[in-house]
Amino acid sequence: MSTVATTNKKLTAYPFLTIFSIFLMFGFGYVVKPWSTVTDMGVKIIGVYLGVLLMLICTKETIWPPILGMFALLCHRYATASAMLQNWMGNSTVVMLLFILALCGALKESGAPIVMANYLMTRKITRGRPGLFLFMLFLATTILSMLTSGTASILLMYQVAGGLVDACGYDRDSKEHKFILLGIYISNIGAYMLPFKGIHLSTLAVATGIMESYGVEFNSLLYLLACCFTVVIFLILFILLMKTVFKCDLKPLANVDTSNLKGLSESGTKLNTRQALLFGAFLLGIVVLLIQMFLPKSSAVNQFLSSIGSTWPWIVIFCLLCIPHMKDGKSFINGSILLRDNAMWGTVCMIACISMCGQAMSNPDYGIRDWLLKVFTPILGNMSFVTMVIAVAVFCTILTQFLNGSPIAYVLNTICMPFACMLELEGKGNATAVCSTIVFCCFFAFITPAASSLAPLITGHPNMTTKFLWTKGWIYTAVWIVVAAVVFAFFGFIF
Repeated sequence: MSTVATTNKKLTAYPFLTIFSIFLMFGFGYVVKPWSTVTDMGVKIIGVYLGVLLMLICTKETIWPPILGMFALLCHRYATASAMLQNWMGNSTVVMLLFILALCGALKESGAPIVMANYLMTRKITRGRPGLFLFMLFLATTILSMLTSGTASILLMYQVAGGLVDACGYDRDSKEHKFILLGIYISNIGAYMLPFKGIHLSTLAVATGIMESYGVEFNSLLYLLACCFTVVIFLILFILLMKTVFKCDLKPLANVDTSNLKGLSESGTKLNTRQALLFGAFLLGIVVLLIQMFLPKSSAVNQFLSSIGSTWPWIVIFCLLCIPHMKDGKSFINGSILLRDNAMWGTVCMIACISMCGQAMSNPDYGIRDWLLKVFTPILGNMSFVTMVIAVAVFCTILTQFLNGSPIAYVLNTICMPFACMLELEGKGNATAVCSTIVFCCFFAFITPAASSLAPLITGHPNMTTKFLWTKGWIYTAVWIVVAAVVFAFFGFIF
């Protein structure tokens, strides 16, 4: 009954939200007069931004709001029609995302991520070491979520967890099972660890747009390393707390037979030739993207890579994989089908629209940036780099337990990034570390169903309880805040 009532309420609210959102995009700038330093065009840009965010927060629509938002910017004469299309479909981040998603689709179809997960969990080094076995289980989930999708990795590893619990003789309602389920769900944050793939790219687009206006460059290596270290350290602490504080009995995991676990037993532990080539191609793309940071700027290799940008390597790698044909006459990968079936058009549209709004709001000609600085200087103006990282880690991680993280990241990046950029220009901090903390912490969400679109997979699991999440869950949330703040601040100093 409550589900039906909630659905009817949403259906009733949707038309009003839609009308109000469209009004914000097209009419806000004509009703609200310029204020403070905000110009007439600045008011219109704010209206578009608010209209798009409203639909994302309240309805989770990701296709038509950003498209209509871009059309509203065009109607407001923010840019010409050709420039708008070029900034959308010609956006290098958008094009790179499409080809990376297609390559990840090929990896998923080949079964390579599952083989790698099975490989990690069947290592001899885990025998007799239940803590290490759990770490491998969670690490396998992280890798799966990085290469496939969040929903797929969670559902698959839930199956594995169920078989694992039965093999160990645990009761399905035992605290051990609940901790394993929670660890798997949290490990799924690997879906947001890559700075060039995933729905979080639209939130990064706000930050990078503002950073560009200040002449500050987003550091992909810092983001990747900081995220990896945060997850690894947190998972180690997660397991240690299970053993020491919550007194979980992990002994049955010491010599568990993983050969018959549902979901993994059929995959084997060795990559075949096709899987190895696809995974190697994916790693090559990452290496090409990051290697420039280690090469001297005057080197021929660095100059060549700089000339082709960060998008073309992925395009070329994908095209090269399309060339070979197998013995049966089929292509090694079917490029057209992969590009068709794996494109996340909602994310593509959001990246384009939010990126344009971010660049517009940071443009001094429209006065939005100066107004934000004026309003938030009393709060953020005197913050040190470390204090800012700690503040956003606390605020984002707690608030996202009750609200979807993406809108929180949009708003906080808009507010905080001008101050973070000024800290970097003054040599007092790192803007990438601040925006990375905001984005990554906004996806650590599981305590309430409203936390994220995936949260119901843990809050609604038949063997999970609200009491468990509201007691143990908040303890782990506090641990996450400490780990994330320390790691991101540390990498902000060394980069």
